[in-house]
Amino acid sequence: MATQRQAQRARDLHQDKLAASGVHALSVESLTGQAGNKARSFGIVAWVHSKAQTNPVYLPSALPIVERGKTVNVPLIVRESKPFQLE
Repeated sequence: MATQRQAQRARDLHQDKLAASGVHALSVESLTGQAGNKARSFGIVAWVHSKAQTNPVYLPSALPIVERGKTVNVPLIVRESKPFQLE
């Protein structure tokens, strides 16, 4: 479980590495009610463009941060969408 502040911090710390891996957008979202979560918890949603199977995007299931000497693993959920483009 991660707080909103922890999820925001993980996004800030890992955004450059995620962008280099093919992520075109990141959002911090509440995970309450997902997968049986009852407590208020937050995670990061990474939006990637669906690419050919010859060039898949591999991302971890969580992003670690250290807070008060303890490691907190912030959940990372991957969703597919095309990058936004102005028309």
